[in-house]
Amino acid sequence: MSVLRVENLTVVAADGRPVLDRVSLDVRPGERVGVVGESGSGKTTLALAMLGAVRRGLSVVDGGVFVGDENLLRLTDSALRSVRRRVLAYLPQDPASALTPTLRVRGQLAELATDRADASLLRRLAEVGLPAEPALLRRYPHQLSGGQQQRLALARMTAGDPRLLVLDEPTTGLDALVQKLVLDQVDALVRRHRMALVFITHDHAAVERMTDRLVVVEAGRVVADGPVVPSTRRPIAALRRTIPAASGGVPVLRVDGVSAGHPTRGGRTTVVRDVSFDVAAGECVALFGVSGSGKTTLARCLSGTHVRDAGSVSLHGEPLAARVTDRTVPQRRRIQLVPQHSAGSLNPRRTVGAAIRRPLRRLHGLDRAAAREETARLLDLVGLPATFAGRFPAQLSGGQRQRVTIARALAARPDLLVCDEMTSSLDAGVQEKVLDLVSDLRERLGLALVVITHDRAVLARLADRVLVLHEGVVCEEGPVERILDAPSHPWTRALVAA
Repeated sequence: MSVLRVENLTVVAADGRPVLDRVSLDVRPGERVGVVGESGSGKTTLALAMLGAVRRGLSVVDGGVFVGDENLLRLTDSALRSVRRRVLAYLPQDPASALTPTLRVRGQLAELATDRADASLLRRLAEVGLPAEPALLRRYPHQLSGGQQQRLALARMTAGDPRLLVLDEPTTGLDALVQKLVLDQVDALVRRHRMALVFITHDHAAVERMTDRLVVVEAGRVVADGPVVPSTRRPIAALRRTIPAASGGVPVLRVDGVSAGHPTRGGRTTVVRDVSFDVAAGECVALFGVSGSGKTTLARCLSGTHVRDAGSVSLHGEPLAARVTDRTVPQRRRIQLVPQHSAGSLNPRRTVGAAIRRPLRRLHGLDRAAAREETARLLDLVGLPATFAGRFPAQLSGGQRQRVTIARALAARPDLLVCDEMTSSLDAGVQEKVLDLVSDLRERLGLALVVITHDRAVLARLADRVLVLHEGVVCEEGPVERILDAPSHPWTRALVAA
């Protein structure tokens, strides 16, 4: 008997366009099913349907999703919650969206746990590789790194011992070591609790490792369903390209002795310690390190969205205030952040077009017609049709939302782009296009880049220099070729080899 059945499911958008077209899928107890497809293929819509959910703007016109004889898409809210607690667990693409920001870690786990005693909750944390320390139970999600949030969300969703675990891009935005750790922990959880697994991803290597059956989705249809067959992956060296030498003179960005931290009960935890580096016009400096090493906090210090505790940041020799609201409009325009999690950075009540037009009109004074024309051009640059200007973020896939955040950042016409895992949620084909775009902008405009990534292929493609962070300190720095081919620090060697 199946844990879950998808039968002839058809979901359409408001304009009648099919998002899922007569999809059928059967998941048996203990089975591991991988679902792959490009961004916008319908993977996430299928994942949500397995939970009995349909995104705003979409409608089910045929078929259903069944647990036993119950069609999840026709249940009342209370009945659906009961089935989810007993049978289903879902970990979304953006782990932060699976966590309640106002609840401490204890509350996150206790809300779904079968056993709410602290000792049991600490065992759940240990199962996903988090410290089994009472102090962690008192922390809030924003005080955790992206990798730690991912593991907490996994612990939360499996605390009720479900029969089926649905993972939507579970390794998105994680460095190589944390990816391996998360997959190891998922594998152990599934085995220990004898759960079935639906693994939705664009990462073919992860599918090969985690699943034994592969379902391929294209344009809302299942075009293949069969055993997983190992593939041949290109070596990183094949992705390398010649990067123009950075220009001399006054650097675009100078970071001098920056330290930063987060408030904790009874004090403050420092996560970035005395970091210094320069970025010249046309140069790309990459920040490389495990989850929780301080990369994202440092990036947010550059953009002014996290207030540094010490040190200075200057742009073209001009000091920048620690807080973005204290910077001038030209300073805000010249440094732009592309965040790791696109869902939280786009206003759900604004269309894609409105999000991109806002900096065009506020920073450059374009009239309505010119702003619309430039919006269409920017959407095309990031591989989206102009018609997407009328869509809302909830109507887009994770990869499509990330491309919108890149277009919005480019709308400001910045001198420096700070990219926090900008391609982490994109499938391979779209990732190539975005990297091509960023490389072209860098060469044509002399755009300086600070790139935060866990992807060695992105390092090889974009970076001139790499700073390796470990526990908030730069433990190694050098040209990308040396860092990838002959790393000297043990942490760097582990990252490159992962």
